Amino acid sequence: MTATTELLGKARKEFLSSLKDPEVSTEHLRGLLNQARQHSPELLSGFQPGIEKSIPSSKSKDWNTAYFSRHIRLAEHNFARERIEHLIEVREYLREQGVKGFVPSPRSPSHLQTGSPHNVASNHTPSDNLQKFVASSDLLAIRTALRMELHRNSLTSEDLRTDLAWTKARVPDLFETYSEKAFARGMESDRQLWDSQYYADQVVYLKTNFSEERFHHLIEVRGLLRQQGVEGFAARPTQPRASTSTSTSTSPTSYSPASAQPQGGQSQHGNASNSNPEHNPVFRTALMMGGAVAALAVLLIALINGRS
Repeated sequence: MTATTELLGKARKEFLSSLKDPEVSTEHLRGLLNQARQHSPELLSGFQPGIEKSIPSSKSKDWNTAYFSRHIRLAEHNFARERIEHLIEVREYLREQGVKGFVPSPRSPSHLQTGSPHNVASNHTPSDNLQKFVASSDLLAIRTALRMELHRNSLTSEDLRTDLAWTKARVPDLFETYSEKAFARGMESDRQLWDSQYYADQVVYLKTNFSEERFHHLIEVRGLLRQQGVEGFAARPTQPRASTSTSTSTSPTSYSPASAQPQGGQSQHGNASNSNPEHNPVFRTALMMGGAVAALAVLLIALINGRS
């Protein structure tokens, strides 16, 4: 079994887990499916309708928890776009009907942003998402998950250094030797040249040359841009997971350092970041949500990056 085949299997499993998570909105699921169709079509199988109970029913009167569970099991063996779209539709219907296990939890006042955005938990531990991938020993997914931590505005520079040290201690071959090449240009020491586009380009270069020096440099650049109040880099407390079916990619959780672009949108560093999937708000929002949908986002990004 190749690394890509393993990633595909994991991504399918996480997608089905996300379907069963009531806190994930319908829009997020459709957005992630759309990204998979566009950028990682190999994730989806050809549709096999089957016979009798295997055939998706267009009648909502047939849709209940048992029906949903049965078609989840069918999707495990036939991960086709038609089946996933049908499961999303059935899931949304059951949410609207208030069926237990499909309705998201209401937000409580304690979930609202309070206090100073700098009051991040002092005893920082790596996210469940990062811990999960480190435990999987999948180097591509681990690097992707660690890189995505840079986009979590709730994390301080010290938090990121903690994540880096924690991961490095558990993954001996985590980093490559620093090098400069066509798609991994050098690092500027002149802090006056550090803007949002420079940061975005360096994120791309890190993907090409995953070296410890580049990661530490990105933490430093990110920290300066946060201090300067650059849009998209502001520190903020951890956001609550999206809890309604009306959540969209324009929610507060969708913004991150990777979304920041300089005025005019033209990179002075060769537009290296233009095709970077990590800039996609669908993936960034999924990462902020945590759980299976965050793991799914990391796996899809790893698959897309692996094809580029």
